Amino acid sequence: MSDLRIRDVSEADLPSALVIRTRSFGPLGPGGRAWWDRVAKEVIPGRMLAVVDENDTLLATGRARPYEQVWGGRHLRMGGIAGVYAEPSARGRGVATLLMRGLVERMGQLGDVVSCLFPTAPELYRSVGYEVGGVQPRYSYAAHDVRAARSRSGGLRPRPAGPGDAELIRSLMQGHQERHALSGPMLPTVATWREHLEDEELINYVLDEGRGRRGFVSYSLAEEVLTVEELVGESAEVAAALWAVVGSGSSAAPTVRSYLDPRDPGRLLFGAMPEVDVREHVWMLRVVDLPGAMAARGFSPHVTASAEITLADPEVPANSGHWEISVAAGAGRARLLSTRSEGDAGPAPIESAASGRASTAAYGLGDEPTRLGPRGMAGLWCGWTMSRLRAAGLASGGAPESDRALDAMFACTPFMTEYF
Repeated sequence: MSDLRIRDVSEADLPSALVIRTRSFGPLGPGGRAWWDRVAKEVIPGRMLAVVDENDTLLATGRARPYEQVWGGRHLRMGGIAGVYAEPSARGRGVATLLMRGLVERMGQLGDVVSCLFPTAPELYRSVGYEVGGVQPRYSYAAHDVRAARSRSGGLRPRPAGPGDAELIRSLMQGHQERHALSGPMLPTVATWREHLEDEELINYVLDEGRGRRGFVSYSLAEEVLTVEELVGESAEVAAALWAVVGSGSSAAPTVRSYLDPRDPGRLLFGAMPEVDVREHVWMLRVVDLPGAMAARGFSPHVTASAEITLADPEVPANSGHWEISVAAGAGRARLLSTRSEGDAGPAPIESAASGRASTAAYGLGDEPTRLGPRGMAGLWCGWTMSRLRAAGLASGGAPESDRALDAMFACTPFMTEYF
């Protein structure tokens, strides 16, 4: 790969990048070009990289989109990897791996503390430290069952929402994520919400009748299906009123699909259970900046715990070392004890993208700390218990007591509602 290098993508490169995209995934559909141009403005300059050969010919491109994501009810910076395209004739030369390493490095430089993606090639992303974090769930209901929620709405009547409601809707969404201490969902900017509210293909309603009587819903109607993208209600009556608006379209669309929290309170309002059509879209995560991520994330205020880990992260050397991970009063900290990531503590798990197996999953001796690689750290961050990480070969060393401490600190059930 000595003849390959990474550089930033410029506007002049976009036609060539689009050719690679078409060769990789087929042509853009209706409205696709507008989407392509909009995303390009979002990531150029600085967040779209390319692998080029000695002739400066584009062989692969990828984007790290800037997002705000909630973890434990607090919001932090997340780099969303998307649009990873490799020229078919260049595959097998390591161009995609080189590209991903460059994107991980760039996200760290830009201040993203974690990164997420929806994988098309899990082995590629595991090779640079990503692991399964959670799902984007989809549940389907009979629209007439959703409509029946009106009986619990207390007579509340939502009004159509417009661009002027963008700040209110973002505030309601942020409050909802903080109140329920959610992990995984993103928080769109006011500008993004303004775009959504101007989109003629989306249907938006809002309730704003004082604290406790506020909420909003954003959904669409196409091919006899009502699809709920976001719904937030500050009370059962508000949620029921918003769901009832969606269900009122039952004569035109017999099915309601939702991309919401698997434990969304609205599910407790309906008299019926979701239909069999329950689907999940898996996403993956990587910790880009361990101390930055720990400082930004929210933790349970009722947990006070600490444990030592040894992390070996070849793609992000600043993450490697012997760390004390601690949580107290709802805040987390990663304190570097030593830059040693091997030595007396023994080797870190050998993470294989293909098998997931490590050299050993046994507990350590004496005060030997838990040993993790980037995939194990990603799994721990996303609430995978230490026993499961050990069973997958992604953790070794440590002791039962440190396992319990780490499990308590990182306990969560992350999910996403938005595909990117």
